[in-house]
Amino acid sequence: MQASKNDKGVAMSDETLCKMHLQSAGLSQRSEPLLKREQQAFSGMVKSLFTLSKAETGSPPLTSKILINALTSKAPGRAYTAAFITGRCQTQDTGADNVLTQALEKVIEEVAEPDVVIEAAMSLALRGNIEHSKQTLLARLNSPNPLGDQYKAAFYLAQMGDPSGYGVLVKTLRSDIPHYRLMAVRHAIAFVPYEAQKINNIKVDVRGLLVERLSDSDELVRSEVPFYLEELQVPDLRSLLQSVVQYDPAYSVRAAALIVLDRDGGKAGSDLRE
Repeated sequence: MQASKNDKGVAMSDETLCKMHLQSAGLSQRSEPLLKREQQAFSGMVKSLFTLSKAETGSPPLTSKILINALTSKAPGRAYTAAFITGRCQTQDTGADNVLTQALEKVIEEVAEPDVVIEAAMSLALRGNIEHSKQTLLARLNSPNPLGDQYKAAFYLAQMGDPSGYGVLVKTLRSDIPHYRLMAVRHAIAFVPYEAQKINNIKVDVRGLLVERLSDSDELVRSEVPFYLEELQVPDLRSLLQSVVQYDPAYSVRAAALIVLDRDGGKAGSDLRE
């Protein structure tokens, strides 16, 4: 394998293919539902990587060189996307994989954007450097930055067996900013393995947090909750969503509930269309 350096001084392996490779990587609470989410998201993230690049057209093969160029990109969203992908693909070349790991370490050291750093830290853990990753995520979890994506650091730490960020997730779920409440809804599932435990005097209750958001003031937040209750496989799913269909004022929320009800058996959902 030959290697060169880009204008940021990061070594680049030449045209080594990086193919999807999802694993628990020794992280104790990296559950099957989380792996399934990533499997479903991977191809879309790769497509997005090329869409966000002005230099790439179509969907060329995903190579380590493309990933490294993206990791050092200033284009909005491109470094974030590459940071996610890099931990979930693998080449057949040890040297190329080492270069990708080094690129993630450089992102953590030099990039300012919290979302990029958090994704790079998780990808670093998936590539074997769990201790460095955990230290980075803990620093981000405790960051005073009000827009620091602390909920995402909590989400990834929980997968590593550290649920200390549960209080941060709960706080985010009750934020004044609808976007952050929505993000917390999407990431609550990582705390399912800790159900009923007390984390810093807060009892873990993922179902309760999601049900609480069925009454959220924001329609978009409410419209996503049925899908995460379905993913959680709550035993009272049908009764919860039948109530949504009957009483929620927003069509998008009722429609989301009906989609889930139809998948859960069909007839009751059909009856509630009237």
